[in-house]
Amino acid sequence: MNFLSIKEWRQLAEQDPLTWSTKVREKIGDCKVRAHTPGVSWDLSQRCSPMSGVWSGVPYGAKELFDVKGWPSHSSSVLPELIRKNAESDSAVVERMNQLGATCAAKTQMNEFAYGLSGENPHYGNCPHPQLEGCLTGGSSSGSAYLVAAGYVPIALGTDTGGSIRLPAAWCGLYGLRTIPGYMMEGCFPLAPSFDTIGWFTRSAEDMRTAIVDWFNVKAGSTNSDALSGGALIPEDLVDADVFRKLSEVVQALGIGSADTGASLHALMPESNVAFNVLQSTEAYELHAKWLELYGDYYDPAVKARILRGAHWTDEDYAKAAEMRATVTAWFDAYFESHDFLVMPVCPRSSVPVSEASGDLREKLLRMTAPASLAQKPALTVPVTLSGAKTVGLQFIFKDLDPMIPLKILDLCKNI
Repeated sequence: MNFLSIKEWRQLAEQDPLTWSTKVREKIGDCKVRAHTPGVSWDLSQRCSPMSGVWSGVPYGAKELFDVKGWPSHSSSVLPELIRKNAESDSAVVERMNQLGATCAAKTQMNEFAYGLSGENPHYGNCPHPQLEGCLTGGSSSGSAYLVAAGYVPIALGTDTGGSIRLPAAWCGLYGLRTIPGYMMEGCFPLAPSFDTIGWFTRSAEDMRTAIVDWFNVKAGSTNSDALSGGALIPEDLVDADVFRKLSEVVQALGIGSADTGASLHALMPESNVAFNVLQSTEAYELHAKWLELYGDYYDPAVKARILRGAHWTDEDYAKAAEMRATVTAWFDAYFESHDFLVMPVCPRSSVPVSEASGDLREKLLRMTAPASLAQKPALTVPVTLSGAKTVGLQFIFKDLDPMIPLKILDLCKNI
């Protein structure tokens, strides 16, 4: 596979627009052959042409829940009410890509309604890992991660509610940016609105840097040389032994010491996971209650079960969850008074086959991803190679959507 960077796609479009158009169609066509519907939901490549802007000639994928004018946004479900309806306008994030001059080449498959971390979908098939045969991409932004990791597009849009950018990035060896809830969510089908965030994947640190600089319109020379202050929390009880060794070596090589109050956050993880499940499923149930009555048999049974939990929590359950969310948020607020980032693992191990995508794995994952979700914090995932194509990831959680912090994190991690 010939991997083209953002810069190289732009150069090709400028030098030879016809070859550019042919290459976009060929790449999306090849993706459809290799990954079938688990990768691509809708093929938009036939209408692709370079647009004007700083990203002229950059093809990208958009997760199926983002509205693209003229195409359905069915969130990889088979609900008739969604699959038969074309979007009347572009979502906010697609509008931003249009402003930059990028071209949407495909809408990408996902866990149904974004309620999953594995990349499994019984309606369209499980999204395969681009290199590890029989393994999963991770989800829910599975198709977007696949397109980037396999080299079909240099950047793809995803969402992250409880880890849906962070995990696919870690499992597929990608860089992934999670923003904050409410940011550019217009025209995006929600899962749990107080947790949902937009973001994107790139294959390289260089492309992630380009994406951040151009997206946030960072002016040349606006960064300062102040070093970042941060700590690491690598929970030995939540990751496999080889992952613990590797990530410990990486943070040590980066000169990052243990987070001074990390033990107190670690102690909150079991309860924070419960709180996340309560609050997320409650919000999801509020959105899906009427459709479940009409189309309950159309839902992925696993997704349906997760949503229906939201109908059965007690007032006491909800109050405890809200209190835990406030506690976790207060922990981060106090931590970020004197630190720029907290770095933690994303996942217990590298990508697994479907047979190993167990509930236990999901719960361990969420113990590490839920704290940032509860506190509504952004995060940059940086891939770490274990061996061959087996990768995991470090999530650098930071205070707010200040583009300078992830840019400096990329500098810090340039030798990983």
